[in-house]
Amino acid sequence: MSKNYIQFQKQKNWYDDLCEYYNVTPEQVIELGTRSPNRKPNLPGSKTTHAVSGLTFEDIWALKHRESEEEIFQFYKDQGAWSAFRQVVRHKDMNQLHINLLSQTVRDNSTFCEYGCGVAPFSYTLLNSIDKDAKLNICISDVDCEHFTFGKWRLEKLIKDRNLSNVNLEAKEVLVDSLPSYSNKIDTIFIFEVLEHVPSPVDTLKNIEIQMNPSGLICENFIYHNHSDDDDPGCDLKSAALERDSYYNLLSNKFSLRAGPTPLQGPNETRIWQKNT
Repeated sequence: MSKNYIQFQKQKNWYDDLCEYYNVTPEQVIELGTRSPNRKPNLPGSKTTHAVSGLTFEDIWALKHRESEEEIFQFYKDQGAWSAFRQVVRHKDMNQLHINLLSQTVRDNSTFCEYGCGVAPFSYTLLNSIDKDAKLNICISDVDCEHFTFGKWRLEKLIKDRNLSNVNLEAKEVLVDSLPSYSNKIDTIFIFEVLEHVPSPVDTLKNIEIQMNPSGLICENFIYHNHSDDDDPGCDLKSAALERDSYYNLLSNKFSLRAGPTPLQGPNETRIWQKNT
């Protein structure tokens, strides 16, 4: 898709899907999704998750041991709707960033993947921006959690509401012992603010790379957190931080940097890489 092919369409209010799914008001959406120190929101339940009240994000992490992958993955279920609200509110003013990155990387009749997608904000913007006749395969992946369930629901709803008959949506769960396998080779994959949370960024990249088409594009960032050895970094996993250099070495061997600073120049910036042929 050329830059003028992807143009953000006028859409309904950004909070409407949260209001419908969780039976809350727009004012409650803002309250429940806006980050502030030590906040303990009273998050509603839904048909797919339990209510969570009186706990900080860190409190939820500390409810159980989080050492094994099973225990870490369980954290994302334990938090209920926390990240569904947080991610929608966080991305509500990022449409221009989304459009800029999508315009550089997505083409018609291709396969787009959003990995560790949560509420799938980039896929949502893409579906709001393409021509109604566009042909796309969209793949979304995450662990079993409420924000992934909500994200899939709102994409399916948007496809139906816009009558995007040539769009195919595939949702693949990331399992403890199995990384996703997709039906189509990937042309573009977005991995935004994800890698610091996965147990092995290297294994994740290896799984992605073998499923990409020649000259496929990765749009990624890997947020750097400077935790001391004595800190419990929570869901910013130590195992992920330890693999950061190996991950970028592998990425640099398999791909060429096309946009954005090098990992050393801008450790938390977003980059676009192209697979070497």
